[in-house]
This record gives sequence, structure tokens and C-alpha cells, in this order.
Amino acid sequence: MAFRSRSNSDLNALPQRPDQGGAWFRFRTSPTKFLAQYVYSQRSTATLSTPETTDGGRISVVCISDTHNTKPSLPDGDILIHAGDLTQSGTRSELEQQIDWLDAQPHRYKIVIAGNHELCLDANHPSNDGKEDTRLTLDWKSLIYLENTSRTIRFADSRVLRIFGSPHTPKHGNWAFQYPRAYAGVWDDMAVPEDTDVLITHGPPKAHLDLGHLGCQSLRQTLWSMKRRPLLHVFGHIHGGYGKEIARWDTFQRAYEAIMDEHWIWLNLIVLVYCWILGISTGWAAAGKQETVMVNAAAVGGVRDEKRREAICVDL
Repeated sequence: MAFRSRSNSDLNALPQRPDQGGAWFRFRTSPTKFLAQYVYSQRSTATLSTPETTDGGRISVVCISDTHNTKPSLPDGDILIHAGDLTQSGTRSELEQQIDWLDAQPHRYKIVIAGNHELCLDANHPSNDGKEDTRLTLDWKSLIYLENTSRTIRFADSRVLRIFGSPHTPKHGNWAFQYPRAYAGVWDDMAVPEDTDVLITHGPPKAHLDLGHLGCQSLRQTLWSMKRRPLLHVFGHIHGGYGKEIARWDTFQRAYEAIMDEHWIWLNLIVLVYCWILGISTGWAAAGKQETVMVNAAAVGGVRDEKRREAICVDL
């Protein structure tokens, strides 16, 4: 596969693309999916029931992604996570400037993955043919860089978090760290550990903070197959999906995802609405059920990426 830059016509077309995150655009595109997303959001944005620790403390996680050379102000916290696309053109000099910015932050742990814009970090990308491997010579300073790897971090109260990070996303254009969207076993190859507490991927799982359809179905299937699902899943990539939701891995969620996959839409819509009514009457009781906080922390957004968003903070 040869590296190919975008043509002028492609670049000129970008400002003309519709705002796919807008409610009116999504309703006109598919009223049924729009309704399913609305119903699902009534529970998924509910308050997370965070388990108590022995001392009543919390681990505060500051989530950011897709800064694209910007340097937003970040709140303090115990952990800072950047879920990729630090740069715009993917050059080493851009990346070093972003590293300097993150290195200056006060967080005890600063964890970073690459995104599809980090061309200089993808040793297999055609643009790096014959060049030195940037990963071997780059100084990450106080940052922990994960590339299909895990890191265990520890806190004074004896709490331990196991974090796994991967930069890979479904192929779109000629960017870095991409795989064929039809490759169903890609996340099996990544071998996400079963004891992962915090999962960081550059892209979202399909139907979750991805404008309904732009995420990876294989990643979502991997999450369903895990016996112990992560407490927190941080990603970005789809700028219009910015936000936070809670996945509870039950019939309600399966029905919603099936609708977004266009599988037995009307039957699953009935199931979804029934579970919604039942949930309202029971107060969405989730005792004993697994919960995953999903965060799309894309810092830029809008039709021309002119919007600037704040970091999203989560307490574990």
C-alpha cells in the first residue's frame, strides 16, 4: 500500500461536510436509530454507582483525546489519559511539543496512546519506509506510552489499576495504525487482558459515542466476550461523539446495539422501549451488574474542528 496524501479537492471538501453530530441531521438520516439513541441515552447518562473503597477515597481520572496540536487547560487529578491524535500532521516535532505540554502537567500518572494521526510512530506505515523507528529514540519524559501493551499502576491506599492501551482503528484513508474494518478477529490478536481495569483505545466500539455507526464492531464484541469488563473505557477519534455514558451489558444494551446494527430493528425497538419503561419503574436498579464508564474525550469538534471541549473527569 503506497502512502498517498489528500488531494486539494479532498481538503476543500472537508469544510463542506455536514455536522453529523447534529440532532436534526441524525433524525433525518434514520428516525428509528435516532429514537433508539434517545431512549438508550436516558439510562446511559445516569449517575455511575462507584464502589466504595476502604477509606472512602477515589481515584480521579482526567480524560483527553484528539488535541491535534492544541494544548487545552487540564484539571488536576491522579491520572491523566490521552487517547491519541496528539498531532495533526503526525511529525516528530509536533509530537515532541505535545509531549512537553503533557510532561508539564501535575498528574501523578500520565498515560498516552497514539492515534491515526501519529504517522511517525507507526513503524509499518509506508511513509516511514527506510526511516529510523521513532519509538526507539523518542523521549517520552514522564509519560507512559502504551502500544498494545499494559501497565499496572499503584496508589498509597493499596489500590491497583491495570491499564491497557491500543492505537488501532478501522481503516479510513492512509493514516497510521489501521486495520481492515472487515477483519473480525483484530481485537483477538490484540489480546486485551481479562484483568484490565482501564481500557484506552483510539477509536470507540460501534454504537457507543460514535455517532451511532462509525465505531468498531469487533472491539464491541471483544468487550462483550470479556468475563470481567473494564471499569473505564477511554477513546476519541470520532469528534462528534464527545461525551460520557455508562454501559451495563444487559438486554437493554443488546437491543440498542442490534438496532444500530440494523438487525431486527422493530423487534429490538419494542424490547428497548419495554426495558426502558421497566427501568423507569424500578429506578434502573443495577445492583450486582457490571458497569463500564465509556468516555469519548475528543478535545476538538465541529464541522471545521473549530470547537474546543474540556477534558472529561471520572472518579473510580
